[in-house]
Amino acid sequence: MNFVKYLIIILLFTSCGKQETEIKNYGFPKSENGSLNVPLELSEFKNYGLLIDRIREITCNDSVPKIVIKQKNLIQNIYPTEVCESIIFDPDGKHYVSFTKGKFYKDHFSKEINRDSLASTLKNDFAYFKVEDETDVIKSYFTIIESNRDEKVDEIEKFLTNLTQEYDNLKTELELNISFWEVVPHSPPPPEIENEQETE
Repeated sequence: MNFVKYLIIILLFTSCGKQETEIKNYGFPKSENGSLNVPLELSEFKNYGLLIDRIREITCNDSVPKIVIKQKNLIQNIYPTEVCESIIFDPDGKHYVSFTKGKFYKDHFSKEINRDSLASTLKNDFAYFKVEDETDVIKSYFTIIESNRDEKVDEIEKFLTNLTQEYDNLKTELELNISFWEVVPHSPPPPEIENEQETE
């Protein structure tokens, strides 16, 4: 009888040990060229500024940054969307996730995004349409995480885990692309010249 108990325990341990680790990729590239990938873990960075500097440095040196999030039996590889040249992007508040003091907001810090509202935010605010197509067909999902350089990155990993989980729930073949940007302070408009200097 004791032999049977030991055998069951051994079988249980061996079955637990054989659980395979699943790997999920988000963004480009789906097919990895290991020689170009530079893995990054968020815990390595003291603040958000150092993270975005490193992402840009890797990209501008013809390599591919890859944010790696490790969980039990799951490794998530997030390939940030980054270009070396400055780009113009004016989504009228859509696509942006503004991060400050451990909280996430949409519409540039106006409405907090909590865990319960993340699914609808993904489907409604992060769906990307190509304007020139003049259709309502979603081309991909695009999220821009923006923050100030001195923000801590502790909560960003949790947000990314929740975001990718909601994306996985969509069971879509469309890409989820994520960019990391610095908050750019808006310059106030120049003061009006007083009625053209009092009409001279």
